[in-house]
Amino acid sequence: MPTTQMEEGRDLGHDPTGDLPGSGGQVTYLLQNPVLMLGKANYLGTRQEIETELDVIAVALRSFHIKQPDQVMREIAAYTARLTELCVLLHRVESKDRQYTRIRTQQVERFIAELDRQFKIASRMVEVMRQDLEMSR
Repeated sequence: MPTTQMEEGRDLGHDPTGDLPGSGGQVTYLLQNPVLMLGKANYLGTRQEIETELDVIAVALRSFHIKQPDQVMREIAAYTARLTELCVLLHRVESKDRQYTRIRTQQVERFIAELDRQFKIASRMVEVMRQDLEMSR
């Protein structure tokens, strides 16, 4: 299978049918808190590791519609910070390996643009909730 195809279960370290035996609910906790599944600070990793991390963010993006807007905004802050860090790290290694340029421009920057859109949606939802609360008084 090509590494550019996104899948929810690809190397995310979890059993999609439930917790792994002996995990004590830790897998469920990680799936409910995908920010904890992001890569280590100042670590780039292999192409496969980068794409797996992007897949984690893609899965999280698809769950935004069921979360409260303030939670979405907090997650967006974490994802944007990590993606910006990835952009910088990728830019540093691009001169040695051109494949990283494509990852940065065709994947990471697109996720940053989508997170910007999602932030605008979440902030509008917060405003609508505020107006609803104000009108109910």
